[in-house]
Amino acid sequence: MFGRGNWAIAGLVKESLKDFSIQLADPARMAVASQLAAGAAARLYKSDAMGINPYSAPRMDEEQELTDEQQIEVARHHVADAIDGTVAVLPSEVLEGAGFGRSVEAFQIHATIPWFGLWAVANEWKNTSDLPSIKEQSSYVLLERPYKFLQPTDKRTVDEKGIDATEVSRTQVPVLLDFHEGRVYIESTNKKQIYAVMVSLSRLGAQIVPVAWNYPMPSWTEIILNRLHEGTQFVDAFNKRAEEAKRFSEKEIEKLEDREMEAIVSKFFSMTELKTGVWAGISGPARIRLHHVAPPVAVRNPAMATTLLNLTADAGIVSGALTLQECITVTTKSGSERNIRRDIARFDLNDRINLTDIGVAMLRGFDMASHKKDVLREIRETRQVPAIPQFWGAWLHQLSYAVRTIEESFREVLELGGDEPGGIVPIPVSGPPEVAPKP
Repeated sequence: MFGRGNWAIAGLVKESLKDFSIQLADPARMAVASQLAAGAAARLYKSDAMGINPYSAPRMDEEQELTDEQQIEVARHHVADAIDGTVAVLPSEVLEGAGFGRSVEAFQIHATIPWFGLWAVANEWKNTSDLPSIKEQSSYVLLERPYKFLQPTDKRTVDEKGIDATEVSRTQVPVLLDFHEGRVYIESTNKKQIYAVMVSLSRLGAQIVPVAWNYPMPSWTEIILNRLHEGTQFVDAFNKRAEEAKRFSEKEIEKLEDREMEAIVSKFFSMTELKTGVWAGISGPARIRLHHVAPPVAVRNPAMATTLLNLTADAGIVSGALTLQECITVTTKSGSERNIRRDIARFDLNDRINLTDIGVAMLRGFDMASHKKDVLREIRETRQVPAIPQFWGAWLHQLSYAVRTIEESFREVLELGGDEPGGIVPIPVSGPPEVAPKP
């Protein structure tokens, strides 16, 4: 988190805040849902398990050691909860331990705003070494021949020996819940992992709503990119830089005296100002189609993208990285004024913007570079480092603002009226999420 990443966005029923808060304050429920219990279940049953830790303690489960009997007990209850939601009474020495969050305050980011954060920990029972090399070594030692030349019965013997190389692989991702906006943010692109997180949140009382980016026209991602490019400003500057790139190497191209314009032509191949005052720049990685029936060409260099788009009348943008900026005028120490472009959000715009089979909208390659600069500048000016909740709260605030800005900008470019649907909207589902199978 706090840098470039990929975020899955789901809807959240605001009214489920009460049930969610009740579950967070229940030690028995939180012990069963914790990474402390999930890790024990993964080790005991040699299967996948999803647990959670508070946002301020990503390894809280390591603060409590369990005896063999306690591990069996918490693992059994974790599995029972996964199957039918059964939560039985755990031993007091487990419930009173320091290995899991057991209060609303442990997960709430802001004292008055219903913002919550947690770490979703995925425990996967998998091979953690190079299994083929283990099999090959065993074949040489035990049977004195390569694995490919073994009889089926001998292969089974070698395969069983290779099982010893498997163990629990742990990965964890941040999860943000905004009950004010009704959104859940999960930093992952792994469908299995995202779905497991949503199921875990549902068991804790948070009602998840499947959503998707949706606008009332086909291929709307391409329409947005090409409409932005049609309205691009600084066309002469972009074309000049493209011509220079044909004749000179990147090091030989003379930088412009205007630092703002140099930053634009060196990073982007399109920059358009919207009516709201937001600027939209398109950069690589991008895919450009030279003709309607031709396959797209992948390109990263902005000058090359400009050249390709000028080759034919049918040339168009299929996908690209989109950066939304605000332009601010500041006064320098010398008293002169200059413009500063502050990134609101950067993300990849393409036809992979939704994972409809699990009901989430995506922000791939998402970054808010200006956010980190703002935080570091505030630390320098105030000489105070924010507390962990402030770091998380500031990121969630800017993330929510960025998503709203993206939705509004898309609506403007597509010329949608106030009553026309468009943005991150709920999608119909055939039934409730399935419960995870028994290990």
